[in-house]
Order: sequence, then structure tokens, then C-alpha cells
Amino acid sequence: MKRPPADNAESGVGPPQATPAEQDGDSSWERVLAFVAELRGSLSTGDLHETIARKLPSILDVDQLWIETNIGGRRKMIAAPITSEASSLHPLMEAAGEWATFPLRSGDTVVGVMGVPVTNRPLSPTSKRALALLAPLLGDSLQTAHIIAQLRELSTIDSVTGCATRPDGLERLRAELKRAHRASQQVAVLMLDLDYFKSINDRYGHQCGDSVLASIGHTLMQTLRVSDLRCRWGGEEFLVALPESGLDQAKRVAVTLSRKIAGTVTECESARIQLTTSVGITIALPGEEDLEAVLARADAALYRAKADGRNCIRVVLANPDEGSMTFTPPPLPFRDRRNPDQPDRRQYRGPGRRATDFAGPGRPESTDVSGVDEARGRAILA
Repeated sequence: MKRPPADNAESGVGPPQATPAEQDGDSSWERVLAFVAELRGSLSTGDLHETIARKLPSILDVDQLWIETNIGGRRKMIAAPITSEASSLHPLMEAAGEWATFPLRSGDTVVGVMGVPVTNRPLSPTSKRALALLAPLLGDSLQTAHIIAQLRELSTIDSVTGCATRPDGLERLRAELKRAHRASQQVAVLMLDLDYFKSINDRYGHQCGDSVLASIGHTLMQTLRVSDLRCRWGGEEFLVALPESGLDQAKRVAVTLSRKIAGTVTECESARIQLTTSVGITIALPGEEDLEAVLARADAALYRAKADGRNCIRVVLANPDEGSMTFTPPPLPFRDRRNPDQPDRRQYRGPGRRATDFAGPGRPESTDVSGVDEARGRAILA
């Protein structure tokens, strides 16, 4: 009677040799579990994309992969390894090769597709099984992150103007100053105040005032770049930050905004309302991260613009040797085409403005502004 070989290796008989990705068996699935835990804990879209790009290739034992999503009408690309922001090529177009693609679903909806290279070698059975298990989790996580991003966006957007809220504006400006510090760049900061806006609320009511603010917010959104910060600072004041912009760019933007705002018409009841704006400018120099100091200069520049008659632009810089600069765009005065002899819905007889709108040295105390000099940029009734 023959005895069986003491060791399968000696006879060459035994189970097939496992692939490197399958040799560690349990540890592979431990990495999958750790990845899933990190995936479910990533609430922001950016964190989720970074987690996928950093961890998923090693779990699937591949050198690279890509995921393209289309959620809420927004197309996003996740590529691993993480490529330069300057690269706009889709991985499928960068080089010839073969890719295995897998749909990513959230419920019954396909929210994206994932591509894994198979040019040099096919996917291992372990990688295929991991993909089958992870695909629905990836789809759900991407969909959830998009919903959370929308909720965050709604919570950081002013419902009247569509601009950022003050807390979000402060956070984004602080981050922009840090980024400018790292890149040794300037950031232009503008503070805008709508001239004589309180008279709109007094005369036509807050609903009409909100309509005017909504129109101005739309003008800001249409005029500025996507990368520019637009923030409702409070009431009728707006904060604008222009990344990678010096004084010359800030002047051009301020003049453009002044003219665009003055040309914005809001129809309210029987009135066609146009307002001018006062603008204060300052420049955050490379390396300057003192947010309070930057805002104080912008606010001081705005105060000078209002003190000098409004509908003008003033500049306050960090370097005292440079002094302050003044320039005024062509005046485009407030136009209120309502019949001045017709009382408004709140029974205030026009024309008229509150005395507080003109408080200050050298300002008329009367609320009758029908004779105010147009060149000074004050309110005029047509």
C-alpha cells in the first residue's frame, strides 16, 4: 500500500497558485471594510472624491481608474492617481488601452460609470467581486454627497440676492487669503452700499425692497467671474472679493459694477426703480492674512465714498505712503418714475426721503431732494 506524499508541494499536486492580490485573503477584505467605513464617513464631495482616488486603486489592485458621474445635471470626473488641475483630457483620450467599465447605481438610477484598465492583465476574481460589492455603495455615496452639497449650498446662499451669506463669505474670504499667501498673489476686496436704499423700503415696503435687492444680486452674479466672491454683507451692503487681482483690476471691476447696478431697473407697482452704489476698495497684499484689517480698510474706503456724496469709488490701501485714491465714474443717478404728487401705498406723500439719509456735515436736513445736484450722485426724482 502506497502512502500519500507527505507534502503536496513535493508531488506537484494541490490547489492552484493564488494571485498576489488573493494571497492575503482576509486582509484584502479588511481593506475593503475600512474603505467602506471611510466612504460612508465622507460627507463632503471633495473628501469623498479624494478617498476614492487615494484608496480604491490599491483595493482593486490596479494602477489607475476613473469614475465619471452625472448627478443633478452636473458632470464630474474622478481620476486616480490624482492628475494635475491643468490636465483636461479624459483618461480614455490620454493613451490607447483597454478598459473594463462598470455602472454605478443609486437605487434604479445610473449615476456614473467606472473604468478600470485591463490592457496588461485582466482583473483578478477578488477585484471583480470587490467591484460588484462596492459599485452600489459608490453610487449611493456619490448621490448622498451631492445632496449634502446642495443642502450646504442652500444654507450658505442668501435667499433674497442669491449671493453668499455673511458667515460663508467670511469663511471663503479667509480661505482665499490663505491661498493667496501660498501663491504670493493679491486679492482685491470691494465693499458696496446701495445709495438711499432705505427710502425704497419706506416708500414702497420691504417686498419691493427685496425685489430691488434680488435684481442687484442677479446683476452681481452676471457681471463677476465664477471664481469671484459675492456676499451679502448685511442689509443693502455687499462684499466682493476678486482673487488674483490688483488695484487696476479692482478699479475696472468697480466702475463696471457701478454702471451695471445704476442701469439695473426694478419694476415695482407703478415705479421703475434704479439705484446708484458707493464702493470702497482695498487690496490684500501677498502674505496678508489679517482678515479684520482687510475688512476695516474696505469699510473705511466705503465710508469715504458715502461721505463724499455717494455714487463714487474710494480706495484705502495698506501702505500709508501710497495714501488714498479717489475717482468717480460718470454719474448715473437714482431714477424713481413714480408720480411725485401721488401718495404711496403706505400713505407717505412723495417726493420725500428720511432726514437720516442725509445726516452729516454739509448735508441738507430737509427730506425734499428734488433739487439735489445730479453731479454729486444723490437721489433725483424724475
